[in-house]
This record gives sequence, C-alpha cells and structure tokens, in this order.
Amino acid sequence: MAIRFSLHASPRDFSQGLDRARRGEELGYEGIFLADSQMNCPDPFQILAVCALQTERIRLGNAVTNMVYRDPTVLACSAASLNEISRGRAVLGLGTGDGPVYSLGRRATPVSRFEEGLRTIRNLVQGKAIAAPRGDVKLRIGVLPVPIYISAEGPRTLRVAGKVADGVILGNGFDLRVLQWARGHIQQGAQEAGRAASSIDVMAAGMICVDKNGRRARDLVRRRLANRAHHNFRFTLETVPPEELPGVKRFMEAFDISKPIEERVDPSLVTDYLVHRFSIAGTPEECVARVKELEQAGVNRVMLTPPNAIYDEVMEGWAKEVMPHFKETKC
Repeated sequence: MAIRFSLHASPRDFSQGLDRARRGEELGYEGIFLADSQMNCPDPFQILAVCALQTERIRLGNAVTNMVYRDPTVLACSAASLNEISRGRAVLGLGTGDGPVYSLGRRATPVSRFEEGLRTIRNLVQGKAIAAPRGDVKLRIGVLPVPIYISAEGPRTLRVAGKVADGVILGNGFDLRVLQWARGHIQQGAQEAGRAASSIDVMAAGMICVDKNGRRARDLVRRRLANRAHHNFRFTLETVPPEELPGVKRFMEAFDISKPIEERVDPSLVTDYLVHRFSIAGTPEECVARVKELEQAGVNRVMLTPPNAIYDEVMEGWAKEVMPHFKETKC
C-alpha cells in the first residue's frame, strides 16, 4: 500500500478552508483535517459540511476537537451528520484539549474521562445504544459508522488509543525511535482490550516545508512546529535523548501559550533536534528520503501542516515534488 498524505489546516475563513479542500483533492491528497480552535478559526464542522458538497473524494476530518466544549453525544451527532453530507467521508478527530482550552482558563479532559467519552462516542457512531437516565438511547440520524482518530502523545493516551480508537494522529513527530515507542504503548492498550494492534491506523503528523533551499525550509517551520512540540512534551520527556534534554527544557520554560500560535517562543530556542523530530523540511530530495524512511517503517498515512504564511505554496510544492515518488504502481 502506497503511503497517503492528508493536509492539516487552520483556515482563517470559510473561503480559505473550502479552497484548500478543493485544491487538495485536485492535487491528490487523501484528506484534509481542520483545527477546532474557537475564537481563532471558523467552526470546523460547518466548513467541512460546505467542503463535502463541493468535493467528491477527499476525506474530511477534525484535527482535533475536544470534549471540554462539546459533549460526547453532540460530537457523535455532528460526526454522523457530516458523514451523511459527505457520503461516508467523515473522520472524527479528538484530543483532550490544547490551546483554546488553556487560553480560556479551562483544563484538558482527564484521561480516564476522555476514555469514557470515547467509548460513548464510539458506541453511538457504530449504531449502538448507550445508557441514559431514562433508558437506552442511540443515534437516529446520519450515516454510520464514523471512524474515530485520537491525537495521542503520552503513554496513557496512546494506550487509550489502542483500547478504543480506529486510528491515532501521532503527534510525537517523525523520529523512528519514537514511532516504535508509541507503537509499543498502542499495542499494550490493544492487548488489554482484546484488539489487534494492526487494526489501529497510525497517522504520523507534523510540519512540512519543501524548498530548493533546505536551510530556508527548516527555518520556515520553526515557529509553526513549536506548538506541536510543546503539546507533546507536556505529557512526557522520556522520549528525548539525554543530550537534547537541556535544550528541550529551555524551550519549554520559555514557551508562552497565551500568545498567537506562531509567536509563542523565540524561534532560536527551537533546536535542530526539534526541527528534525517534528517536521519534514528541506529540499525535495531530503523530504522524499524522510518519507521513505517512514514508509519502510510501516507508516501508511501522514498528516502534513505547512507554515501558515506560505501554506498554499508548500501544499502545491509537496504535491508536485514529493508525492509522485509514492504513488501506487499498477501491475
């Protein structure tokens, strides 16, 4: 199976979100996933519904919404509705909560409650009933089932993914050693639930930038990847090599989540280690080599986030200079 690429976007308005979905489909991307960041981005379910009516093939998902602001039953209903509008192309992406949760003074959903909510949503989007005070209830609208992917970085959340999710949006980056570490926790969770770990899709996720000047590409992703790195290391530093720990700790101490997403830390504190781990950035040849490493490690899907300032340029460049090396060949 050839590796498949999806876009991740935080559109500033409906028009931009729709344009990127339509162009992504034309360029051969498998999916587009929109951020759920109230106060910063339009509502993703509404944009995705519009995209569903003006596209034919591309998968349409959240990356990611949360249960802090949306009840699990509401999320299940929204996902089933989008799946009906898109004729089965919806993906529900969930996390415990990040930027918009903290900036508004809330807290992320505790892992135990997150798992409980996931089970509620999973049952509903598979057409099963759940217990309610006045008797069992089930979804009576939409198209079912809807695949559930969860954004997971820490050991406990990765094990929850193994127990409950259909897929994992792996925010740990593109380091092959970390990929193996994460798979171990996913497998542990799957075994506890009596599931086959091979049934859980792993989608590696991170920043991208392709440019004829490799150094320029890596400089351009520093600001954007900082948020992903910070989110990852809130859960654990055990995946950081000892020699990189001092730099990562300086980065974490200086990070200010209250600022706009690309202004939360001085880019000089985003070390080369962080750039390599959380991005695929460089010349076309360098990017192809990195993706081939992932492919050889058994990764079938990758979620890509270009820098906001040059999003469309990088989306086009990646499709034309990297993706052709990974197309399925017909016998």
